[in-house]
Amino acid sequence: MLRKLLILLCIISATNTIAQQKNTPPSKTTEKKEVDYKELGAPMPRLKVLLYKDTATKKDTGTAATRHMSKKKKREAEAEKNEVSYLTNEDVDNGANLIVMMFNPTCSHCQDETAMLKKNMSLFNKTQIVLMANPGMMQYLPDFVNLLHVLDYPIMHVGIDSSGFINNAFGYHLLPQINIYDKNRKLLKTYNGEVAIDSLKSYIQ
Repeated sequence: MLRKLLILLCIISATNTIAQQKNTPPSKTTEKKEVDYKELGAPMPRLKVLLYKDTATKKDTGTAATRHMSKKKKREAEAEKNEVSYLTNEDVDNGANLIVMMFNPTCSHCQDETAMLKKNMSLFNKTQIVLMANPGMMQYLPDFVNLLHVLDYPIMHVGIDSSGFINNAFGYHLLPQINIYDKNRKLLKTYNGEVAIDSLKSYIQ
């Protein structure tokens, strides 16, 4: 009798254990999925662009204004000339689409695409353009800027990637690569190589 009672207790205990396992929700994994910034709908990577500033200065021609400038004023002018400026996500947060063009300043296709964007500046009201090159391209930016006069347009920002944006977003296809982000900075569209203005028009605000 005792033996039958023990067997019955074991069966009840096993049944309760199985029932508990069925009612226990699966444990949630705490692993974060890595973001693929190249995928449509992905958030824009962190933006930090070392802006190119035209630091070319005219030689002192000995004008009265230059001769009478105090040493303090000369130091202040020199400091302003060498000041480093960065463009960040907050600087381009204006409730409109954003065009980011990853480019090589020595690339003729990149130069032609930039010239095409310049030619169609009348289409741009709120949409801004960021022209971003790899850090190794810094020495070639002056020639690019002088050739295309991009600094004449306040909505065009040109500089060097300082946050790994290109590593995250560049698909390693043809240059230039144009990424278009919506007002919430989600990736809407990617183009590689030269793109006609007709293809971009629907994204320009």
